[in-house]
This record gives sequence, structure tokens and C-alpha cells, in this order.
Amino acid sequence: MKRGAVTVGYLDAGQWSASFGLSYRDLCLFDAASSRRIVRPGGTELRQMCGTGGIAEGRNEVARAFLDTQDAEWLWFVDTDMGFRPDTVDRLVASADRYAAPVMGGLCFALRRTSPGGALHAPEFAIIPTCYSYAEMDDEVGFLPMKDYGRDQVIKVAGTGAACLLIHRDVLTRVREQYGPAWFDPITHPSGYRGGRRVFSEDLSFCVRLAALDVPVHVNTAVKTSHEKGGVYLTEDAYDKQMALVRLEAEVEVTGLGDRRPVRNAG
Repeated sequence: MKRGAVTVGYLDAGQWSASFGLSYRDLCLFDAASSRRIVRPGGTELRQMCGTGGIAEGRNEVARAFLDTQDAEWLWFVDTDMGFRPDTVDRLVASADRYAAPVMGGLCFALRRTSPGGALHAPEFAIIPTCYSYAEMDDEVGFLPMKDYGRDQVIKVAGTGAACLLIHRDVLTRVREQYGPAWFDPITHPSGYRGGRRVFSEDLSFCVRLAALDVPVHVNTAVKTSHEKGGVYLTEDAYDKQMALVRLEAEVEVTGLGDRRPVRNAG
């Protein structure tokens, strides 16, 4: 195992966002001029592991190929709709640890549907951080986004996504020994959604398996990314603006500013 070395893994569906292409180029140039930790077969080209099937199958394919054909210490998953800084890999490796923090994510955001829409209005969505706690309620079991996550620090989470995720090879080996080559196969909770089935996404299913093996998961919220979604970039700044608007609307509702009536002229 090459200590500190990193293999890049991503799912290539034939289309990259512009932010990913530019970010990946800059990361490669930065790495070549500094730590040179990203694996380069033959000393010239970056190793690019590309899954070709569905999302879960593709991530499994990348994990399998990494263990069986690579000798790097770390696998860095990154999605092709992400934007990131040139030093992202170095910062993730610096904050990770083979034993204490073997799974380290960057700060990412996703869109969650909050209203299904109808005949007269479109569906509504909200930006959420992909830093999750685990919740067991009366009729639901699942993951909750940590709306007030710790800023610019390493935080422990119950789950996170795989859009920007550094994983030590020991973790992938342990999962395969326990569950077979099914790192990212979706897990179903038989009564997790109001008494019915709840299917976890492939990345949260990976986190469920890690929890069963007592493998901690962390996110370095100082390692920031952007997520391109339909021409909109999901970032921490966008999230903060959304939350400020939510707080403002709550204040208006509490104070009754939206229910003002004209004041009669006393004269």
C-alpha cells in the first residue's frame, strides 16, 4: 500500500458539468506541482476509475477495481456535477486518519423536494447539507440533515453522500469481508417509512454498513464544494441565503407584519 496515495473514482455518464471539468483540471495541475499523491500509472497520466452501470453498480465497480487493481491508500469519490478547489484532496487527506477518521467527506449540498406541486404551481425544493444524523421516531427511521452543522471544522456524522468522499482502503476491505462486493447496494428498512418500506440511497446504505462495523464517518465542513443542478449551483452561500429567507419569513409570521391594516387618519 502506498501511504498517502490517492486514486480518483467517479461515475462517467458521458457528460460533465463545466465546473467539474475546470475543477478537475486545476486539481490535477495543483497535485502535479505539489504533493503528487494522486496515482499516475506510467508517471504521466492520472488514474481515472469510471463506473459505467447505474449509480450503486457503478460505485461498487469503482470500489472493486480500486481494491483489486490499485495500491493507493485512499479512494476519493467525486461526482461529475461537482465543483471543488485545487487543494481539496490534500485537505481531505490531512484531516482524515486511517484509524480515527477513515471516511472523510467534503461539505456538499443537495436539493430535496418539499412540495409535490399541483395543477397551479410547480414542485418546491430546498437546499440541504449532506451531513446527516440518524433518527428513530414513532413511525419513521432514517437520516435527518444537520441544518446547523459545525462550520469550518471536522464533524462526526451518521451519514453523508459520496459526491466528494475520501475512503481508506481498509474500510472497503472490511465491508467486502462482511457483506461481499456490495458496498453501495441499497438497503431497505421494512418499516422505516410510516410503517412501510424505506429504501436508503446507495451512499447512505454504505453509511449504514459502516455503522454496523463501528466505522466512524466525518465531514470536513471547511472543504467546500459546489453542486450543479439544472443550471443552479448549490453552495454554502446559497444555503445561507435560503436559511436567512426562512428566518425572515418566520419573523414576519410571528410579528404579524403580513397582517397589517391601514391606520385611519385621526384628523
